Amino acid sequence: MTKVLHIQPEHVVLLSDRGPVRFTSRSGQLVLERQSSSVTALLHGVAGVIASPVTWVTPSTSAADAKAMRLGLFRDLTSRLGYSPDVVLIHEQEYERYYYDAGVRIIWSAWHGIEDDIPIQCDGENPLASLASYVRVNRRLSSRIAQVAVKGAIVAVQDYQFMLAPTIIRGLRPDARIVHFSHTPFPDSESVAKLPSAVVRTLVTGMLGADLLGFQSARWAYRFLQCCLRLGLDVDQNHGQVRYGGRQIWVRCYPVPVDVLSLTVRSKAPGAHRWADKTRADDRCSRIVRVDRLDPAKNALRGFEAYSLLLHRRPSLARDLRFVACLVPSRERLPEYQRYAGKVWRVIDDVNRRHPGSITVHYGDDQDRALGVMRGYDVLLVNPVADGMNLVAQEGPVINTNDGVVVLSLGAGAADLLSGAAILDRPRDVAATADALEVALLLSPAERRDRANQMRTAVSQLSPTEWLDRQLADVLAVTSGSTPSCPPPHP
Repeated sequence: MTKVLHIQPEHVVLLSDRGPVRFTSRSGQLVLERQSSSVTALLHGVAGVIASPVTWVTPSTSAADAKAMRLGLFRDLTSRLGYSPDVVLIHEQEYERYYYDAGVRIIWSAWHGIEDDIPIQCDGENPLASLASYVRVNRRLSSRIAQVAVKGAIVAVQDYQFMLAPTIIRGLRPDARIVHFSHTPFPDSESVAKLPSAVVRTLVTGMLGADLLGFQSARWAYRFLQCCLRLGLDVDQNHGQVRYGGRQIWVRCYPVPVDVLSLTVRSKAPGAHRWADKTRADDRCSRIVRVDRLDPAKNALRGFEAYSLLLHRRPSLARDLRFVACLVPSRERLPEYQRYAGKVWRVIDDVNRRHPGSITVHYGDDQDRALGVMRGYDVLLVNPVADGMNLVAQEGPVINTNDGVVVLSLGAGAADLLSGAAILDRPRDVAATADALEVALLLSPAERRDRANQMRTAVSQLSPTEWLDRQLADVLAVTSGSTPSCPPPHP
């Protein structure tokens, strides 16, 4: 990624839950490691090409990071990374309560509509007590930002872990220009209603400390405006505005794109190439592929159940069809995730007992393997219950060499972008998912080619640098009394 952002504020401060690097201790030596997540990779790619000074603030519970801070090793990384990483140390138990108890068991669950798999856990008598650690961590990180941000800096707050930070930062630094971007979806009214109203109000008004709120999809942005209406706030839906605390907050949509050039290069690297050859060499069968974290929101269980149903309906397919899955471990320490993973493995084992070799699972985080497998899919199944964007749905059409079909849940923000995908309206419906897989497998070569070309064209329209550039330009505009260039969201 070489394009430099044309917006040049005095200072840009990024806030996210996970930073680009961390230190670990090996044989008494501090060793630098990259951290991997879709948000981290996205921010790392754009942070280094911003012409303005960039500080990236993140929490850490690591003793090795604490030692590295004392030795000034994070400060020494600025020239190497192109931006300044800044770590705030958090006690491990405090972090776990902030991240798992509040972040996953309350916000993540409700925001993705997966309350059946991850039951919402709020204190019935004092719901806000359930957010106590979440509040404290948001305050700690916000305080650091107030210390490091220069006057008039843009503060770009990332995702659901820091929904309170905009209001806290606003109180500490009224001069800051604040944009909050949600990488997750925003929940529908049914899921919101399952949370105590005090919790909903606290989270929503926390976000409203920003000058600009960004979402992956116009659908999620519109849901946010509707939620504000239900809370009795002053909402202008036509212009995408909320008036709160004597201020005007703009709500807009900024879909996250993939870096097509970088992705193409990585997919042709030796490691990915070897996996592509290995997958093709196994047999000549057609392939359904999925690449996902093993998270209930990603809906792997229903995907495998749909494949099982498809083979039950049409047993002859078992001779010429394989399901290849790259599953990445997710939050394995949580009992809820352990139970969900157990259900997934039982379905896989059951299908393979009835149809030996029908499902191949690669377990672990191996990007070369995932890219290599995706190069040869006939059908890519992306069926989340809900997802902010889902970059896999965009990556597949870019690197696939087989004119593969993408079966894509309407619950993913990518459904707004990929008009060539086979849209799955009801991702919770196993029979509907099996139907969609069967239809995708039976498409003619000409239709597969047309759909693949449509998706590749759509994915190539924007770059990650432009994604951030538009947000920076719009927050500068609205804090200067102008209007954002991005249009207001409509359902």
